[in-house]
Amino acid sequence: MDIQFDGFQSALPVFWVFILLAGALFLSWWTYRRIEGLSRPWRWTLTGLRAAAFLLLLALLLNPVLTMHEDLKIPVRIALMLDNSQSTTIEKGDYDGEPYYRDLMDRLTPERSGEYEHLELALYGFDDKLIPADSPSELNLDGTRTDIDQALADFMDLEDRHDALILVTDGIATSGRDPSATASRVPVPVYTIGIGDTTRQNDLVVQRVMHNPTASLNSTMRVQASILNDGFPDQDIPVQLLRDGDVLEEKTIRSSEGRSVQQVAFELGLDEEGVQQYQIHVPQIPGEWTTENNTRWFSVDVRDDRIRILHLAYEMHPDTRAIRQYLQEDRQIFMENRTWIRDDRYVEGSLPDRPDTLDLVIFHGFPHRDLDGSHARQVAERFTENALFIISTPGQDISRLSALFQGQLPIRYQSGYSWQDVQVWLSESQINHAILDFGMPEELRMPTVRGGIRDANGAQGANVLLYTAYRGSPTRTPFLAVQTAGGRNIAHLNGFHFYRWALNTRQDSQDFWYNLLNNTVKWTASGPDEELLDLRPAAPVFQLGEPVLINGFLRDETGEPEENAVIDITVESEDLEDRSYVMSNEGEGRYEVEVGNLPQGSYVFTGTASRRDREVDSRSGQFTVGGINRELFSTIRNDELLTFIAAASGGHYLTHDQTDELFDHLRDDIGLEQRLETTTETVALHRHPFWFILLVILLTFEWAIRKYRSLS
Repeated sequence: MDIQFDGFQSALPVFWVFILLAGALFLSWWTYRRIEGLSRPWRWTLTGLRAAAFLLLLALLLNPVLTMHEDLKIPVRIALMLDNSQSTTIEKGDYDGEPYYRDLMDRLTPERSGEYEHLELALYGFDDKLIPADSPSELNLDGTRTDIDQALADFMDLEDRHDALILVTDGIATSGRDPSATASRVPVPVYTIGIGDTTRQNDLVVQRVMHNPTASLNSTMRVQASILNDGFPDQDIPVQLLRDGDVLEEKTIRSSEGRSVQQVAFELGLDEEGVQQYQIHVPQIPGEWTTENNTRWFSVDVRDDRIRILHLAYEMHPDTRAIRQYLQEDRQIFMENRTWIRDDRYVEGSLPDRPDTLDLVIFHGFPHRDLDGSHARQVAERFTENALFIISTPGQDISRLSALFQGQLPIRYQSGYSWQDVQVWLSESQINHAILDFGMPEELRMPTVRGGIRDANGAQGANVLLYTAYRGSPTRTPFLAVQTAGGRNIAHLNGFHFYRWALNTRQDSQDFWYNLLNNTVKWTASGPDEELLDLRPAAPVFQLGEPVLINGFLRDETGEPEENAVIDITVESEDLEDRSYVMSNEGEGRYEVEVGNLPQGSYVFTGTASRRDREVDSRSGQFTVGGINRELFSTIRNDELLTFIAAASGGHYLTHDQTDELFDHLRDDIGLEQRLETTTETVALHRHPFWFILLVILLTFEWAIRKYRSLS
């Protein structure tokens, strides 16, 4: 190390430096010149200590500076990045797979002796990210993705400086972006070594199956599959739709070129309820490289989603016809009608024997004042576990209604209740209820209907959605109230003459009635425990390296598609930390999220749907990652990409059988000799604590002598 004194760096004029120097010496002499009883040696010792302290302070004030020069021996630093994905182990052409690759790794990591004694290699593996390693043996070559772009980006983020990068890969990027743009920004030359083979293998691959995750019972679904043909031109290729190993349908596609993708569609009939598993399968063709990618699984959740309604009318009234006509036009509804005549007789036949098959029972005008009490009790008891929608008529016996459903109805009556011409009034506190979730008119200027204005109120735990208004003034009498009790929903429409709304010439009046009736029927029929959120992975088993896609469908409490919700997804497994996502809204109640590529294993996911800070529903499910690896879909070395990466960064591209030429290129381009690097450091002495310690020592000695000589 060479140390050089660079002088003083002070703005103080030289004149004042000499003045301060003379003053410091004079002050030191003057301090001890008249002290009696002090011998000459002690006087000069104290004067010298005081002067030395003053001079040291003055020197530090002038900021003396030293420059230190040091010559460092710097090795040649090269980063070696080895592809850790499974495609590197494929035996094909003149490439013998893993044994050959392991031998190549050894040749790329020479011993640091002789001509390579000044070479320092930093070893990394990569698949979907950069993996630091101490030796090639640490790489297990089981990566399910190859993301060259991410590996180059991670390399540029390293703090260590390198002189060159050796990138060993087959160039088959199965994940991430095109690395071309990133390669042009790498600050050092990249020497790419292509492993693998460029010959094509004859293969057939079921690339993708497109279908809806849910469907209605007794409907048909279109299933479309993409079949990749690689190496079988002008040939008939059978494609089968399977279920439990049985061929449901087979179609034949005609390949047109040596490498092409054909689409084939099937019409799948869904006649069985529940989650059904199917397969798209291509039988093996002679000369095919592998059959592991000839099959794709998919599942469909088949639901009987029609609402089964029984409409019991106990009075012939215009409302009866209006309600039945509207509900029978709805394809989501399967409705049975019963119209009471007398005693226990109904026009359309006896009451259904299986109430448990019904989603909703509409009691219209029940019980009529002329209905036999015994039969009324039988009817109430028969449907005691069903969801109920109660609608009034002029002949309804209000007092008996309360007695038959004691403590169950959302509206409670008092004696003296009577009907009046009223209008409806919206309950502001219930504006966000699912039944009222439609385009409400700004003002409810509806024709009058019959309802109450007093002697009725909402039961405890019930939600009153609409009140009555009498002569323009709102009352506290419920007009529409709902509640959930005993595992079922109950709605009570406390009025009649709704046909006036249906027949009104104002469109907003008709829309209000139909939306109110539709939402009330479907909310009541849905039941409090019915699943509103349906979450399904796009496949029960995802291939390694294939992005995992989860589809969702959300309904509101009325059964209509919910388009304004937020669905949060959490994916869990034993080997990974929990991952959180938000599903994208695809419209019409459909949601989806792509959670990316996951390692092999089983996963559990949970989704929670919320709207306006209110949780709508939550569901869980599971899927598996395994099967054929995406690394095996394409096995052709990408020489074009590897050549571009090398040229864009100023390096060279070599195939695996040209590896022996690599170090010759490195020697010619960057050199492999040890380098000398001179470092220069400027040191300001006043920043070093040594001088202040010395100052304290000088003053301490002076004080000690003064105490010893009993000087004040």
